[in-house]
Amino acid sequence: MPVSPARSAAPPPSRRNRPIGWRPGALVAENDPALLRIIVEALTQDGFIVSEARTAEELIEIACCTRREDNSPPALVVSDANMPGRDGLSALDELRHTLAGAVILVLSATADDAVCAEARRVGAAGVLGKPFELDDLRTAALALVRR
Repeated sequence: MPVSPARSAAPPPSRRNRPIGWRPGALVAENDPALLRIIVEALTQDGFIVSEARTAEELIEIACCTRREDNSPPALVVSDANMPGRDGLSALDELRHTLAGAVILVLSATADDAVCAEARRVGAAGVLGKPFELDDLRTAALALVRR
């Protein structure tokens, strides 16, 4: 399933400003343990340094303390829109300033107009509808971080 554009997000530092050997950080929030493991493994294989969260509360906690040596946020945040308890979109809304500069990709089983509009409002670069092909997620993640 193709990624629905939400809006252009601020890209991570340009390639020429990155140190040699720079690996992008990623934060993945997904409440399905099997899907979380698959996404983390795929992004790790693609060169990301991945932190994971299973709830929106964990997403907030980890985002607030996951900073790189240069004090920048992760380059990529992948978050499920609908998690039990607090949803991922409200957590992303709270983290807008903390994650400034991070590219956000929202996962949603209901990638309808309302979800896409809310994702756009919280600063997401795109929405990927579930179920999705893992290659679509990987391609989107790499393309968004390399912009």
